Order: sequence, then C-alpha cells, then structure tokens
Amino acid sequence: MELSVIILSYNVRPYVWQCIDSVQAALNGLNAEIMLVDNASSDDTVQSIMRDFPQVRVVANTENLGFSKAYNQAIDQALGEYICILNPDTVLAESVFEPLIKKFNTHENLGALGVKFIDGRGQFLPECKRRIPTPKGSLKKLLGWSENNQGYYQDNLAPDQEGQAEILAGAFLMMRKGDYLSVNGFDEHYFMFGEDIDLCYKLIKNGLQNYYVGTQKMIHYKGESTQKNRQYLERFYGAMIHFYRTHFSQNRLELFAVWMFAQILIMRRGIWPRKSKVMDGSPSLVVWVSQRNEIPDSLRQWLPKGPWRIDPDQVKIISPKDLNLQHLENARLIFDRASMSYSDIIEAMAQGVEKNQFFRIWHDKRGLLIGSDSSDAQGQALYLSE
Repeated sequence: MELSVIILSYNVRPYVWQCIDSVQAALNGLNAEIMLVDNASSDDTVQSIMRDFPQVRVVANTENLGFSKAYNQAIDQALGEYICILNPDTVLAESVFEPLIKKFNTHENLGALGVKFIDGRGQFLPECKRRIPTPKGSLKKLLGWSENNQGYYQDNLAPDQEGQAEILAGAFLMMRKGDYLSVNGFDEHYFMFGEDIDLCYKLIKNGLQNYYVGTQKMIHYKGESTQKNRQYLERFYGAMIHFYRTHFSQNRLELFAVWMFAQILIMRRGIWPRKSKVMDGSPSLVVWVSQRNEIPDSLRQWLPKGPWRIDPDQVKIISPKDLNLQHLENARLIFDRASMSYSDIIEAMAQGVEKNQFFRIWHDKRGLLIGSDSSDAQGQALYLSE
C-alpha cells in the first residue's frame, strides 16, 4: 500500500467527519487507507464514523492516551509505505497527496513534508514552517525581544514558496514510515504539544531534511481540539522544557531562564486569560455560494432563528465561478460542498481574507454547517437536520 492517513480524534465529531470526507476525496486514485484513532471520545465519534465511512480503519481506545502514544499505536498498524499524520480539525484539498509523493521520488534525503496552513478565516498560519526553537531564541520570544518573532518562524520562505524548513507542524506531517520508525516515532513523554518539534529535530539529526510545500494548502481550524486554559499552558510550556532538556541540556542557565519565564506566563495567563476575537452579532450580508439556486430547507429554516437572524430571502446567491467578480466586504459566505470541491473552497477562503470575510461549509450529506471565525477559539458546528 502506498499511503496511510492517520487521524487522531477526541470529542470533535463534526470536525473529524469533515476531515475524513476531505481525505477521502484527496485519496481518489491512490492505493491508500484512512485510519482513525479515537482517544475515548464521549460524543459518539466512533459510531458516527463507522456508520458514515465504513472503509475507515477505526482504533477505539478506552482512555485518552494523548497525542504521541495514540499515533505511535496507529502507525505500528499502518500498511502504507508513506504515512500522513493529520489533525481532526483540518480540511485537505483534493490535489494534496500526489505532488507530495512525487517529492519523495525527486528529492534526496527527505524527512517530513508539510504544507501551507490557513485558518477558518483564510489567514495564513506561520507555525506551519518554523526554525529549531533553541532555548536562547525562545527566551527572547518570551521576553518580547524578538521583533515579529524573527528567528522563530522559517521566514526565508514565503507562504506560497517551497523549500527546506527545519520544523513542520504536527497538524500535517507526511513521511516514509521507515523514517518515522528509524527515530523511534513520537516521544511518548509528550502528552500533547512539542512532539512534532521533537520528531522533526530527530529527523534532522538523523541526516534528513524536512521540506515545506507552500503550493499546497489546507485548512487548520486550530481551536477545536484544545481549550486554552491553565492545563493547556502547563502542557505547552512543559513540552518546551522537556524538548530543551532532551536536546539542549548543556545550556543550563538558558534552560532555567526559559522555565522561570514560562511559569510567570502560566500564572499571568491563568489570572488574565487572553480573549479571542470573534465575529459578534448578525452579519450584514450572507452569501450562498453554490451552483444551486435554492438554499436547502434545513438551512433555510435555521437562518432566521439562529444567531445570525437573517431572512433567507435576503441571502445573496452566487455561483462559485462568479465569486471573484463580487465585492463582498464583511460578508458571511456559506460554501455548498455538494457543488464545490474542497480545493475551490480553500482557495476562495485564502483570497477572501483581504475582504474580511467569514466562512462556513454546508454538507448536505449530514445537514452540517461548520466553520470557525478565530483560530484562538472553538468554531461553530451545527447539525441542522438531526
């Protein structure tokens, strides 16, 4: 088998449903499998996926093993020559896999491959390509001495370019299974956070090069799998400290300084949590982007009663091919998945960010309206026909 796509889920049923739907479309024509590892979700994720996607191999854990253990567990069972580690709150373009597989055949010593991330607003997420975070660099970032995070992200590569990048994000990592096993996979000390940095760094130390392909895009909603509370902060900074102790133990003074300021930030964020910016109130304009001239009944019935409180007859209907011809500032766009590819949806979102647009995707198959207005907060996922 050529490729195994492995998705980890925990109480994100609608997002993992959409993720698998996009992966299934992206694997058309490839000899591949989809694996779902569920960390004891309580929201009937397993039953829903087994019902709607019977071809998916499901590993249902009876406890939450965390990120690293669960992925190691699945990859041991994966049949593909290549593996793709994927977060559940992602959406892939149909074209993503074939160009990446070709990269492995044309570039020597490739370790992991990554792609360009945009969030639910279409905004570029710079963490998809980073430099190795040394203790000194991270300390400068924590102290605010690193202007515009200079030296933290792989800024020598523009978002749409491709080239060598030291650290790629674990929301999408593609590599040979043999290379993953050669560095003993994810360090299971990391429950979540930091395991992708550690893995990428181990690949580099093993003589391989990680590579960023900015010509391929995907959505990473980002705010779905975790809530940014005190436990989040402790796990995040705890992972950072473990990485430094493992790989930079000789820099003890810098390591102590990073630990100290991380503790200060944990206390500060615990007292004054950061507020995310999300869209408030009703949108001035709602646009149905579809080749169909009618809005589905369940969506039509919800619009005047939901938080948007929009008269369905006031919704503007636009064909996907005419979308770029319209001036739709501050509008809420609903993409009709039944008449649009994921590639077209992702491209429309990437272009709409300059118009301050907000986005939702409508799935007739499940009566699902889904999207996110901020990468710092949970999005909106509604089953309107259940």
